[in-house]
Amino acid sequence: MPKFLLRTIPALIFLGIFIWVVLFVDYPKSLTQASTLQLAVFFVTLFLCLTFLLNIAINKLITSSIISLGGMILLILKALAVLNFVTGILTILAIYLLASYFKKSHPNLTYTPNIPKLTRLIRRKHG
Repeated sequence: MPKFLLRTIPALIFLGIFIWVVLFVDYPKSLTQASTLQLAVFFVTLFLCLTFLLNIAINKLITSSIISLGGMILLILKALAVLNFVTGILTILAIYLLASYFKKSHPNLTYTPNIPKLTRLIRRKHG
């Protein structure tokens, strides 16, 4: 139960912050007319909210952040009226490939059990 609470509390905090941003920060008429501050506040809180909400279900922070980044990319493409079938499928495919790479456990990237020992070469040098 404490692990579930540790994953739920940040999600609820960032969800509350995101709702506050949506309700109280002045929004522009279009995405292209938005200031940098408006974009940064909205997208940073959206990213953190989606990441921690997905982390409750997935329980991997890297995978959750990759999926939420993909959702934000799709949202930006839709807001700019550039999202079509091809860009949507390519974005989803790229996010899937990136997330599936990090699903695998990589405890040590340099560990490979098939590296031969150098004892034969050392014996030849001394012998």
